[in-house]
Formats: sequence, structure tokens, C-alpha cells
Amino acid sequence: MSAPRYIEILDQLRERCAGLAPGSRLASERALAEEFDVSAMTVRQSLAKLAEEGWVHRSQGSGTYVSRPTVTMGPSLTSYTEDMLRLGLQPSSEVLRFETVKPDLETVTRLSLRPTEQAIVLERLRFADGEPMCHEISVFPSRLADALAGADLAGSVHEALAAAGTAPYSTFRRVRAVVAPDRECELLGLPVASPALEISDTFSDALSQPFQHVRTRYRFDRYEVLSKIDRLPGAAR
Repeated sequence: MSAPRYIEILDQLRERCAGLAPGSRLASERALAEEFDVSAMTVRQSLAKLAEEGWVHRSQGSGTYVSRPTVTMGPSLTSYTEDMLRLGLQPSSEVLRFETVKPDLETVTRLSLRPTEQAIVLERLRFADGEPMCHEISVFPSRLADALAGADLAGSVHEALAAAGTAPYSTFRRVRAVVAPDRECELLGLPVASPALEISDTFSDALSQPFQHVRTRYRFDRYEVLSKIDRLPGAAR
């Protein structure tokens, strides 16, 4: 059975939006209806879904403008790769640094390292459909050196580590707003002194042993954090 016509149009418009700069104006509903040889109501249905996904925003009396989907980080433990694929975006990474270092006190504490143990630093710029999304610096204990050396560092490190027997089971997360340094603004294609969403994670395996501390700064215009918060049992109302 073929897909409904509005879904076919949605797929084509999504691909069109991906190739246009944010802020570009789409053709009017009437023009799109003529292009796809459908009713205005069918086009309106496609545009509504497109807006729901974050690919466009609609301004009453002005038109429909291209935007980019916002990535929602929820309470579930998902990787960057999983988040991008869920939105229909192609994830990729550029490795900026990969080296063994003498850890500072914060790293020793967060990863429960021995006093003489070294650490591995992996710095990456991460993309979605070729557009920079976040700047990431990860630190690992040196015991994972072999697993990391054999991994595709431009892909999902968590998948590679899981295949080697170290899978993320939990994380301690901190979220805050920061002003991105000039270098990060340049890497992310943002104006100087732009805000960024900084998320720090310390991932642990099934035995509660920490194996990665990562500080990631995301574009302020592409990310949000979603949480479900319940009142504690017995708490005063």
C-alpha cells in the first residue's frame, strides 16, 4: 500500500528544507499545491507535520520559513548518534584530538583513577547532516586504550565500547548555560560570545564503575532538556 499523499509531500519538503539555509522562505500553500497537484488542505497537512518536527516555523500573514529541528534530551540514556538518527539526521564527527595525558585531580576523582593511572582525551566536533551541533571533550581511563584505538572515533564511541564489554548503564548529569569561548563559537558557526548549553556526564557501567567523563557544549538554538518531575511521596502540598 502506498503512503498517503501528504506523507509523500512531507518527505519531499523535509529534504528540501535540509538543503536550504534557516530563515529561507518556502513557497506559499497555493504554489505548493499547484507544484504537487494536490489540494491546499493536503499541503497544509504536510506543513503542519513539518512544523511539528521543527523543520519550519509559520508566521501568520507572512509565510513559512525554514528552521531546524530542536533536539530534546529526555530522561532516557541515549547517545548523540541515537538522538540524531531518531530525527532523521545523519550524524558524523570530526576528531580534533586523541591523546594520552596525565589526568588532573577532577578527572582522577570523577573516574576513580589510581594515582599513577593515565587518562585518554578525545575531542570531537559533532555534526548532523553536515551542520556543526556540539563540541565535545571526553576523558577515559587508560584501561580502555585498546578498545578506543580500534574504534571508529568519528562514529558512536558508546557502541564501540559496548562491543568491547563496557556499556553505559547510568550517568550523573549536570546541565547549565554558559558563554561559549571564541574557539567554540567558530567551530559551531555561532556569533562571538553566543550562549551554549553545557552538559557534563559521568557514565558508569553495570557495576557502577565510571568509565567516561564528557563535557559537551551544544548550540543554544538546537537543544533543549526535557525532564519529568514528580512530587516526593508524603511531601507537603
